[in-house]
Amino acid sequence: MMKACTLYELNIQIKRFLKYQFPDSLWITAEIAEVQMNRSGHCYLQLVDKRENEEGIIATARATIWASLFRTLRPYFETTTGRTLEKGIHILLNVEVVFHELYGYSLNVKDIDPTYTVGDLERKKQEILKRLEQDGIINMNRDLEFPVLPKNIAVISSPTAAGLGDFINQLQNNIYGYRFHIKVFPAVMQGEKTATSVIGALEKIYANESLFDVVVVVRGGGSQVDLGSFDNYEIAANIAQFPLPVLTGIGHERDLTIADRVAHLYLKTPTAVAAFLIETFHEQEILLHNLQKKLVEEVQEVLRTQIDNQLKMVLNFRHMLSSLLASHRASLMNQFPIRVRNGVAWSMERENNRLEAFNTNLRQRAQNIMAKHQRLLELAANTVKYVDPVLVLKRGYSITRLNGKAVKSIEILSLGDCLETELSSGRVMSKVVKSEIS
Repeated sequence: MMKACTLYELNIQIKRFLKYQFPDSLWITAEIAEVQMNRSGHCYLQLVDKRENEEGIIATARATIWASLFRTLRPYFETTTGRTLEKGIHILLNVEVVFHELYGYSLNVKDIDPTYTVGDLERKKQEILKRLEQDGIINMNRDLEFPVLPKNIAVISSPTAAGLGDFINQLQNNIYGYRFHIKVFPAVMQGEKTATSVIGALEKIYANESLFDVVVVVRGGGSQVDLGSFDNYEIAANIAQFPLPVLTGIGHERDLTIADRVAHLYLKTPTAVAAFLIETFHEQEILLHNLQKKLVEEVQEVLRTQIDNQLKMVLNFRHMLSSLLASHRASLMNQFPIRVRNGVAWSMERENNRLEAFNTNLRQRAQNIMAKHQRLLELAANTVKYVDPVLVLKRGYSITRLNGKAVKSIEILSLGDCLETELSSGRVMSKVVKSEIS
């Protein structure tokens, strides 16, 4: 009967064999399929290997970066590559092969060479750029005509991004007082969901394309190593083919992302994008001011030219008129005596006719005036006759006087006043003992 060994014994043998075969660490290349970090600071990687130009996995292994090493490897890798240790990137790492009888096969990471990742990332970027160029879309957005006054702005950003606040504040509080209309379309700006989220925001803007002049993609306040999501073919293809000019300000100082490369214009930060939009308005204001100044100068020049022409015309006219007058004067001098005699005779005849008409009219008017005044005298005589006081008294009227003056109102009388009343037949004297106003 064949002698059997336990699983533990088998694993011990495998462990010893692997230790014998791999006494030292070695360098390997792999793609990160998964990254996990625990509270203790340890980093756990799931590594895979694929055949070239294929997606099928042909090998897999677990790898661990212990916290003490991860604290130094992580910042060095991120500052060198501009990326985090994240799913989908290729790395060159120095590993120690370990086999635990309970946990099985794994790798302990001793070091990572970021230059390999930089080269791999650059290779992938070049592949994406080449694909965009082959598709004939790489420069489509750059070739769009930029609006003269980009007033209505669609913004794609995370609502909590510090860069978004800076962008809006700078636009709304610009020193020139220009007014912008801003609509924010929220999107995830880092991580695996970036591409889907940004493309979704672009689709919403496209549905209301006529409302906007430009699209602005901004982020800020996050780490520079979170920009890898913008080295994505799908994002780039959507930006490149978008019917409105797209401006990017996703907060990086060193390298261009593919999204920057296909955008109509890229700037380093959100505030730089805001400054560009403000400056666009200011340039148009300066242009209009210069055009206005030039128009005034040209109008003044036209007026000066016209004035000069008018003066020349006046001088020419005066010269021509002087010549005509001189010529005409000579002709008139020959005809003057005849014209004077005829004119005097005609004037005398006209004045005689006017004088006869005046005499006739004067006689008629004098007769009319005399008749009119005769009627007025007769009317006045009759009026005087009717208002003669003597006749008035004879008709039963009387005149009451106070101190020789006719009393016309009872209000001037006082108790005890002596009154004189004149009748047609004589005078009566009386004293006021009582008065009543009716």
